[in-house]
Amino acid sequence: MKQYLFSEIVAACGGTYHGDPALLNQAAKNVVINSEFVKPGSLFIAIIGEKHDAHKFIPDARKNGASLVISDRSLEIEPYILVPDTLKAMHQIAQRYREKFAIPVIGLTGSAGKTSTKDILAAALGERFCVMKTQGNLNNETGAALTIFTLEEAHEVAVVEMGTNHFGEIGRIAAFVQPDFCLYTNIGLAHIENFGSREGIFRGKTEMLPHMRPGGRVIVNGDDDLLCQIPGALRYGLHENCAVRATEIDDLILRGMRFTAHYEGRQCRMHVPALGVHSVYNALAAVAIGQMLGMELQQIAAGIETYKPLHGRMNVHELPRYTVIDDSYNANPTSMKSSLDVLVKCAGRHVAILGDMRELGEAGSQMHEDVGRYAASLGIESILCVGKLSSRMYDGAQAASPGCAQYFETQEELQKRLPSLVCEGDVILVKASRGMYMEKTVEQMLA
Repeated sequence: MKQYLFSEIVAACGGTYHGDPALLNQAAKNVVINSEFVKPGSLFIAIIGEKHDAHKFIPDARKNGASLVISDRSLEIEPYILVPDTLKAMHQIAQRYREKFAIPVIGLTGSAGKTSTKDILAAALGERFCVMKTQGNLNNETGAALTIFTLEEAHEVAVVEMGTNHFGEIGRIAAFVQPDFCLYTNIGLAHIENFGSREGIFRGKTEMLPHMRPGGRVIVNGDDDLLCQIPGALRYGLHENCAVRATEIDDLILRGMRFTAHYEGRQCRMHVPALGVHSVYNALAAVAIGQMLGMELQQIAAGIETYKPLHGRMNVHELPRYTVIDDSYNANPTSMKSSLDVLVKCAGRHVAILGDMRELGEAGSQMHEDVGRYAASLGIESILCVGKLSSRMYDGAQAASPGCAQYFETQEELQKRLPSLVCEGDVILVKASRGMYMEKTVEQMLA
C-alpha cells in the first residue's frame, strides 16, 4: 500500500480522532473490514452489513494487531476515529487514496459479462502494463473501495468493476473510483426488480458518467440499443456503426472464439479462449481500451490469448463419461440464453441444468417461462429445472416441447436423480443465480 498516514485518513473522512497523537504520523499497512484479515498496522473499518455489524469484531481486530479502528459510536478503548457513518467514511478514505495515483483507471459496469470482460481486459493490458484489477467480483460499495486500497506504486493501470442492484450505488462507487475510462458491456435485465425497467437499469449504470475525470472517454457496446445512445462514446461490436468491430467470427465451440478485430483501418486476427459470441464482445472491449492506451493490436491479441476463466464462469470439464460446462456462478435472462446458445453448438446430447434467477421482480415468472421456452426451442434434449421459481421455466419448456423437461423443487432432489438422468457422451450446462449454490451439483458430477 502506498504511504497513507493516519493523519491523512482522519482528514479524509472528517472524523474525530481519539488516541495518542503520535500514532497519526504512522502509515496504514492496509485497510480491512474483516477482522480475520487484520495484521499489525491495519486500519479496521467497522462496516454495518446486511447480516453483521462489524463493531462487535473490533476487539478481535485489535487482538490481531489493528493500529486504528473507525467506528460510528464512542468506544471505551482508544485509539479510534469516530464518524457518523462508517461506510461513507470508507468511501471518503478510498477517494483520497485514489487521488494519490495518476495512472489510468477504467471503471467497468453492465448487466452481464462484467467480470469476464474485466479479466479479459486485464489479460490484454497485462501484455504491456502492470495491471491492478478487481479480484473476483468485489464490485459493490465495500468491494470496490477495498479494490482501490490494493493500488501500489508499481501499478500502471487499474480496472475496477462496479456492480449495482439499486439506484445510487454506481454513483457512490464512481465518486471514489473517479474513472478515466467508463466501459459498458450491455444493459440487460439483471436486478430489474429494483430498477423497474431496462431504461431504469440504464439510468442506474450511467451514474458513473458524471464522475469521469476531465478528458476521459466512454466506451460502449455499440450493438446495445440503449448504450449506443450515449453521445461521444467509442462503440465496439459486430455492426458497421462500431469503431472497434469484429468480422470473420469462427466458433471453436469448447476452445473459444476466433475473429478479426478492426480499428481505424488496422486489423488483427485474435483468439479469445472463452465460450460464446458474447466473449467476442468482451474481447472487443479490451481491444478498444488497449487502443486508447496506445497498445498495438498484435500486443492486445497476445494478452487476450492468456485469459483463463474464473471458477464457475463457463469452465469446461471434459470427463471420460461426459462434458460439464460449469457456468454456475450467476445468472440472469440474458446470460442464461447466451450460455444455452453455446451448449447447443456442442457435439453430443445436450443437458441443461437450470436454476432460479434472482432479483427479477414481478416479471420474474414470465422471464423464467421465456428461458424455458427458449431452451426448448433450441432443441435441447433434457432440461432439468431446479428451484421454486424455475417451475415456470419448466412450464415454458414443456409448452414448447412436451417431454423435454423435468422439474425439481430442490437441488437435493435433483442430485438424487442425477446419475440416472445423464448419459455417456452428454454435454451438460449448469447455470443459476449465485444464491442457488449450483456448484454443488457441478462438484457431484466432477466427483
